[in-house]
Amino acid sequence: MTEVHHEDVAAYALGLLSEEERTAFEHHLRGCASCAAEVGTFAAMGELIKTVHPDDLLPNPPDPQVESLLVRRATIERRRRRLHRTFMSAAACLVVAAGVFLGITSLTGEPNPDSIHSPARALLLTGRTYSLSDAETGVSGVVGVEDKGWGTHVALELKGVKGPLKCRLLAVGDDGRSEVVASWGVPAKGYGVPGSPDPLLLHGGTSLPQSDLNHFTIETIDGRSLASVAV
Repeated sequence: MTEVHHEDVAAYALGLLSEEERTAFEHHLRGCASCAAEVGTFAAMGELIKTVHPDDLLPNPPDPQVESLLVRRATIERRRRRLHRTFMSAAACLVVAAGVFLGITSLTGEPNPDSIHSPARALLLTGRTYSLSDAETGVSGVVGVEDKGWGTHVALELKGVKGPLKCRLLAVGDDGRSEVVASWGVPAKGYGVPGSPDPLLLHGGTSLPQSDLNHFTIETIDGRSLASVAV
């Protein structure tokens, strides 16, 4: 069986894997939310790279001492391939660097990296999802879930909420038991509203297995319900 590594996501998205390696990695993607989320980012970079012709990257013409036309052509082709691989590797590094930058800006009050890529976004793309909305409060969103050995991994995308508020997401079991999946503060400008269109994205967990879940509820810390969805 072909060995698969998480680091192969860039090579897969850029079309550098062999057919056997690509088949193995596609099987890996079905069980790896993190890699599935990263494929789109690298694929977009791959489309950009396709617009660059290797001839534009050649710094010097072939060695004039090479007399054979066939040898000269082979030399050019090897240089093209080598430079193209170097360029694609550099592009992949830029994507990784961008991820580091986003992680840093999240600590300095700049745009939230969850708006581009995060475990929450990955789960919402690959897990089982449930839409929620409440006409009275105007709150809407999506809850994503996946089974884990310790319980259930949960992600939330939330829109239509204005602050300042302190809220929490509750997981409620069939037996009536409830657990706090996550809690957060809503700034005055809110999330997913005019003037602040980006939704809130977060993830957490509950010890309740997915099979025992009854519903999720979003409420304020003082107990006012904003929205709920049955699962």
